[in-house]
Amino acid sequence: MPLLARLLPAPLAVDVRRGAITSLGTLLADRRIATEGRVAVALGPGQHGDGIAARLDLDEAEVFRVDDATVDSAVRLGKRLRAGPYEAVAGIGGGRTIDVTKFAANMAGIPMVSVATNLSHDGIASPVSSLEHESGKGSYGVVPPVAVVVDLDSVHAAPPR
Repeated sequence: MPLLARLLPAPLAVDVRRGAITSLGTLLADRRIATEGRVAVALGPGQHGDGIAARLDLDEAEVFRVDDATVDSAVRLGKRLRAGPYEAVAGIGGGRTIDVTKFAANMAGIPMVSVATNLSHDGIASPVSSLEHESGKGSYGVVPPVAVVVDLDSVHAAPPR
């Protein structure tokens, strides 16, 4: 078996702790993911995402909303990311938001940081985006996130559902 077929991509950084989201800017700079601070943030719908956005220490970041987990939403976000000067994108939310952001980052050719606000999905660091389309749901191969952040305070504050 060729060497490249035996490699398993893994995130460069994994940060799981209380208050981890407040160090997102430091992680992006220290790990040289976005050294100039040109970062986009994709947030899911709802008040939980608003509360998380308020805790971020990313002054220059532009925030995009992800309303659903469709291929069309992922392509729209990917086009916006590709058209901007972004060095990286952070997908903050549940599985749908993270999957849309992974697909869009892959399309734009920039690294993605996965920031999970709940643990009810398995897509936090996977190389797959599960997205809905006109015929149902499909799985799309993407570049896995370059870093994973799980803020245990956000996970605890997530809606029970």
